[in-house]
Amino acid sequence: MDLSTSIHTAESHTLYLEQVAAQDGSQTQISNQAADADGSQTPITCMDAALYEAAAYGRIDVLEQMSEDHFVVQLTPNKNTVLHIAAQFGQLDCVQYILGLNSSSSLLLKPNLKGDTPLHLAAREGHLTVVTALIDAAKRLHQEIESGIGGDKAIMRMTNEEENTALHEAVRYHHSEVVKSLTEEDPEFIYGANITGYTLLYMAAERGFEDLVNSIIGTCTSPSHSGMMGRTALHAAVIRNDQEMTARLLEWKPDLTKEVDENGWSPLHCAAYLGHTAIVEQLLDKSPDKSVTYLGLKDSKKTALHIAANHNHQDIVKLLLSHSPDCCEQVDDKGNNVLHSAIMSERHHATRHILNDNSLLMVRRLINEKDAKGDTPLHLLASYQVYDPSLSEDNRVDKMALNKDKLTALEIFSRANVKPGSMIIVRILT
Repeated sequence: MDLSTSIHTAESHTLYLEQVAAQDGSQTQISNQAADADGSQTPITCMDAALYEAAAYGRIDVLEQMSEDHFVVQLTPNKNTVLHIAAQFGQLDCVQYILGLNSSSSLLLKPNLKGDTPLHLAAREGHLTVVTALIDAAKRLHQEIESGIGGDKAIMRMTNEEENTALHEAVRYHHSEVVKSLTEEDPEFIYGANITGYTLLYMAAERGFEDLVNSIIGTCTSPSHSGMMGRTALHAAVIRNDQEMTARLLEWKPDLTKEVDENGWSPLHCAAYLGHTAIVEQLLDKSPDKSVTYLGLKDSKKTALHIAANHNHQDIVKLLLSHSPDCCEQVDDKGNNVLHSAIMSERHHATRHILNDNSLLMVRRLINEKDAKGDTPLHLLASYQVYDPSLSEDNRVDKMALNKDKLTALEIFSRANVKPGSMIIVRILT
C-alpha cells in the first residue's frame, strides 16, 4: 500500500467516526478493536465528549440542550451511563437533573461493565449528597422489584462483579457518613461476604476503622462478622493488636472468642503467637467460659499455651496457666506438652523460665512426660545439643528414661558431634 492510499484510508476512517458521533440519539461505537479469544470483534462503546464533560464538570446548561434519548444510549468503554459519570464526580445538580427525566429509572439501576450502579460509584467516592439523592429517587419508583422489595432496598442490595454492595465500597474506602446513611436506610438486611470472603464488619476491623465497626454494630440488626479463611472480625482486631476494637467486639459478641478459622486458629491462638499480652488478658477475661484455652489447631492440635511457650512469650504462658491451670496437661498431635514446646523454641532458655517460676508449679510435674516418640523434655534437649540446668541438674528428672528407640538422653547426646565442654554435660547426664 503506497503513502497516498494509506492517507486516504485513514481519512475515510476518521470521516466514518465523525459521522457516527454526529448522530444524535445513537450510541457511538468503535467496532474495530481487539478481538475476543474466538476471533470475533467486541464493539467498544465511547461516550460523546460533550456529554461526558457536562456530567463530570456539572454543566447542566449543556445537558439541557441534549435530548433525553441521548442520555440513555450513550455509554463509556466501561459501560458507564451519564448518571454513572455525574455520580462518580459528585455532581449533585447534574444527578438531580438526570433523575428528573422520564428515563431516569432505567439509568438508576443500570450496572456498568463491572456491575457497578451509580450508587456504587457515589459510595466509593464518598459523595453523601449524591448517595442520598439516588436512594430518594429509588424510593419514588412505583413498581416493586421482582424480589418484592422497594427500589431503594433493591439498589442498596445490588452487588457488582466482586459481590460488593454500595455499603461495602463505602466501608472499604472509609467514608463514615456514607456508611452511617446506608446502614440506617436498611439496618435489617444481612450483608453477606464479597467474592474475597469479606463482610462489612471484618473489612472495617481489618483496616482498623473503629468508627465504622461501632457504626455497623450499633445500627445493623444482625451484622455478619466473617472474613477470609474463616476468620472473624475479632481475629482481625486481635492481629492488629487493637485493644479498643477488641474490647468493642467482645462487648458486642463475647462468643467470638471461641470461633476458629479454617485451620483452627482462635483469636487467642493469634494473640499468643504474636505476643499480644494485653489482648490475651482481654480474651480470657471476656470469654464466656474457659473452653477457649483448651482449643487445639485443626491439624497439629496445638493450644494457645503450646504456641506461647514455643515463642517464649512468658507473660502469656503465665496468664494462660493462671486462667486454666490444667491446660498444661494437653498435648499436640505429636504428644508434645508445654515443656516440649518450650524446648523446641529457638530460645531454649524458655524452659528454664517456666520451671524456675514458682507460680507455675503445675508444669514441673511434666518434666518426665513423654511425647509420641517416647522422648521426655530431657531427650529433646539432648537432641538439640543444649545444656539447661533447670532440667539436667534437677533431681526429679529421670535421666535413665528410655524413648521408643531404647535410648536415654545421654545416648542421644553422645551420638552427636562432640563439642567443647560436652564431657562436662555427659557427667551431668549420668
